[in-house]
Amino acid sequence: MCLSGGGFRATLFGLGVLRYLAEVGQLKNVVAVSAVSGGSVAAAILADRWPDLARDALGGDAFQQHVADPFCAAISEHNLRNRGLARWTATRVVPRTHRAPGAMGATIAAHLLRSKRVADLPVGVQVILTATDLVSGRAFRISREFIGSWDFGYAATPPTLTLATAIAASTAVPFLFPPVHLATDNLGLRPNTPHKLALVDGGVYDNLGLEWFQGWDRGRPDAARAADFIITVDASSPLRPKPKRYGWVTSLKRSQEAQYAQTRASRVRWFVDQLLAGNLRGIHVPIDRDPRTFLPPPGLAALAGAAEAALPSELVPLISGLRTDLDRFLPEESQLIMYHGYWATHVRLTHLHPALATATPSWRDYADLSAAHTHRVLHLLQSGRERQLNRRR
Repeated sequence: MCLSGGGFRATLFGLGVLRYLAEVGQLKNVVAVSAVSGGSVAAAILADRWPDLARDALGGDAFQQHVADPFCAAISEHNLRNRGLARWTATRVVPRTHRAPGAMGATIAAHLLRSKRVADLPVGVQVILTATDLVSGRAFRISREFIGSWDFGYAATPPTLTLATAIAASTAVPFLFPPVHLATDNLGLRPNTPHKLALVDGGVYDNLGLEWFQGWDRGRPDAARAADFIITVDASSPLRPKPKRYGWVTSLKRSQEAQYAQTRASRVRWFVDQLLAGNLRGIHVPIDRDPRTFLPPPGLAALAGAAEAALPSELVPLISGLRTDLDRFLPEESQLIMYHGYWATHVRLTHLHPALATATPSWRDYADLSAAHTHRVLHLLQSGRERQLNRRR
C-alpha cells in the first residue's frame, strides 16, 4: 500500500481504506506500507496496534476498535498541531545542544502511539515512513528493519531512533515546521553520507509514496518486502483554478502547489498506465473522485448499485477540499472522510478485482441521507475547509 500525504485528512482517508480491507479479510495480506506525511501517521498506528488486530483475526470490528476509534478520539479531543507548536516554542529556551528533534512528531507519538522507538514497532506489517532529504533532494526512508536512501545506502535501524523523530521528519511541512536534522555518523550508511541530513515532509519529493515500489530491482535493502498487488491511497488536493493577482509571497506558495500537483500527476499517470498495460496489479483510490460516477476501463461495464451507500456526490468536492492540517477534527468530519475512503475502495475493487471485494459492505451510516441531514453535513464540511486556531483548541 501507498498512503499519501495530506495532514490528518490523509490519515483518515487511509484509515477508511484499511477498514474496508480489514472487513473483507484482506488486511492480513498487506505486507508493506509506504507512507508519506499524514499517511505516515496511519501507517505508524497500524504497525503499533498490529498485535491487537492479529489477536482479533485482523477483522473489520477489530480495526475499528483498536485503530480507527482511538485515533478519532485523540484528534477530536485535542488540537495536536497547536500542542506541537507549543512544544516547539518551549524548546527555544533550551540550549541548542539539548533540543530533541521533532516537536510535532513527539506530540503525535505521545498521544497516538505506544511504541517509543522505531525498532520497538511490533513484528507484522512493514511500514516505510518517508521523508525528503534536502541534501540529496530525494526520498529518505525509515522502517523498523532499515533506514537510508538510494543515495546513501541502507543500514539496520539504530535502536535509539525514536518514532517521534521519524514521524516529525515525514510530516515536517516546509514553512510550517522546521526540518529534522539527523546525525548520520553512527548509522552505518555509505562513507559518502554527510554527517547530518535535513529531513522534511516526504511529499516534497513523492506525495504518493509510490516510488518505493518502482524500480524494485535497484537499491532495495534485503529486508524490504515485495508486493504483487499495489493500492495507492491518494488524499492529495486537486489543484483548482484560483483567479487572482499573485504577489511575491503568494506566487511562491502557488508555485509550490503546482510543483506538488505535477509530481503527483506524473506518478499517478505512470501507475495507471502500468495497470492498464497489465504490468502491475492494483488500484488507485483518489479522494477527489466520486464513487458514484466511477467509470471502469474499456471492456468493463459499470455495475449498477456498486456505490449505493456512498456519500452524496455534492459532498465529495468538500471532502477533498478539507484542510490538510494536523489540528483538531470534529468527530463527524473524521467519520465522513473515513466513510468516503471505505466506499471509494469498495467501488474500485468491486469493478476491477471482485474477488477481493464484498457484495454487502456493512458500513452504511450515510446511505439515504435526508435533505436536512445532507444540508447540515454540507455546512459542516464548508466550515472545515480552512485552518482555524480558535475553535479547534
